[in-house]
Amino acid sequence: MKDIIFAFDGQGAFRSGIGKELCAKYSMARNLVDECSEILGYDLTEYLWGDKSNATAGRTSIAQPAISVISLAYAEVLKDLGVEGKVSLGHSLGEATAIVYTGITSLNDGVKMIMKRGEVMEAGGGQGAMMAVLNIGLSDLEKMCQQATEEISEPVVVANINAPNQIVVSGSQAAIQKVAQSVAEKHGRAIPLGIGGAWHSPYLEDAAAEFATYLDGVEFKKPQRKFYSVVDQSILEAPVKIKDSLKRQMLSRVNWVDAINNLKTENKLFLEIGPSKILRDLITRIDPSIKVDSIALHSDLGDFAATL
Repeated sequence: MKDIIFAFDGQGAFRSGIGKELCAKYSMARNLVDECSEILGYDLTEYLWGDKSNATAGRTSIAQPAISVISLAYAEVLKDLGVEGKVSLGHSLGEATAIVYTGITSLNDGVKMIMKRGEVMEAGGGQGAMMAVLNIGLSDLEKMCQQATEEISEPVVVANINAPNQIVVSGSQAAIQKVAQSVAEKHGRAIPLGIGGAWHSPYLEDAAAEFATYLDGVEFKKPQRKFYSVVDQSILEAPVKIKDSLKRQMLSRVNWVDAINNLKTENKLFLEIGPSKILRDLITRIDPSIKVDSIALHSDLGDFAATL
């Protein structure tokens, strides 16, 4: 079996219907969703593929646990099939999911932690927005953000470096519009994101402080599998360092490009764990030579596991 790096999906992976086919086919996946529903205090299936699912994407407090639980359900089925991640990392929300997967927290504590993360972000970041920018270099985009912030005294920052030609900015609506104008003048492309708030921006300072206080009461243990922190761009083992990285993560830039380049080797396979192929596509754009796949593209996980 290849050395496999598990890459866990972020919040942008949500769409109505995720997990339905997986849970219908694999009882252990449905059992995990049911167990997590009890932990959360509501029937998660209603928000995954039920009557409430069309509104889930706009509710960060619901969408984040939904994505994480389905991602963990995929991982649970893979484990039963003999496939585990030698190293695990995640994109934004996915980093918290990776912490649960690697055994740093218990399932109960981890699911509650992710629910709390979604709640404080929904409450604290809703006044801002995010925008993807294509075909503008990082240094130029940073200057545009700085100029917009200075001109109107409202923040906008680089939040995610997803691929060499795809960077996401986060901040106030007005500041983002200023950046969009500058991007158009430089012949780039600006795409507003319906993500629910200004994640990884100064708007989340109060939310990050509240989440950090919450984390003080959560037991973190030494990982059972290797955990790669995108915040610190390194594999972390000490529970105190992992907790500190998660406390800082909400306000930290997600440099996905550096994370993938730091972990890539010729004999490793990156496997996106979650209900989308977003990360697979980003990794391919970072380096087309990287071996990468998305578990969401395989309806029969048994057949897929056999190929590994």
